[in-house]
Amino acid sequence: MPAPGSNPRFLIVDDHPLFLEALQSALSHGYPKAQIETAGSLKAAHEKLDKSHFNLVLMDLRMPDAMGFDGIAQLRTHAPDSQIAVISAAEEAGLVSKVKASGASGFIRKSQSRHSILQAISELLGGATSFPAPEAQPLPISHQAEPVLDKLRQLTPQQLKVLARVCEAKLNKQIAFELGVTETTIKAHVTLIFKKLGVHSRTQAVLHMQRIKAQLRDSEFAQLVAAEG
Repeated sequence: MPAPGSNPRFLIVDDHPLFLEALQSALSHGYPKAQIETAGSLKAAHEKLDKSHFNLVLMDLRMPDAMGFDGIAQLRTHAPDSQIAVISAAEEAGLVSKVKASGASGFIRKSQSRHSILQAISELLGGATSFPAPEAQPLPISHQAEPVLDKLRQLTPQQLKVLARVCEAKLNKQIAFELGVTETTIKAHVTLIFKKLGVHSRTQAVLHMQRIKAQLRDSEFAQLVAAEG
């Protein structure tokens, strides 16, 4: 099993800049000599895999140019000798089993701690599979979603607009320009948003929103945003 001092090659396939940065940081912490490359789409990932070999490919399940679980099969075709694992904020029932059946070697939740993520990656680099424990029967969607909905309902329409732009990895200065307010106002909004959501950083806020989307049906999330915004 590769030790932290080894130099594995990682490819992260994810279209969200903030999470890419967070995962790169975690990998660099665990494997200081690792070579880490990123791709913001499956097409870009295919191009990199055609040119280089990677020990481990970590892909978000919901890429803009992937059709369901077909993305896993596509990556497996381009990288038959690499370990491929899904890293996702989605937590719906049966997802882990579907990922396993699609040919992935592992499933990592974005909500896991850095230590837990690195432990799973260590297992994958060692040639093993790494999947969470069998999934418990989930609560009905209405009960499961209500706590996170309550948090979103605490946000004002302006705060929702700010949060949406935070999730697009925009800086306070950019958000202030787009909304026609001062940067100080945006900083105040961000502070209140973090407090209402119970998070402490932009990355946590983004992961929180990804989990909310995963717990809600698309129509429910669209109705919530429309109602609040």
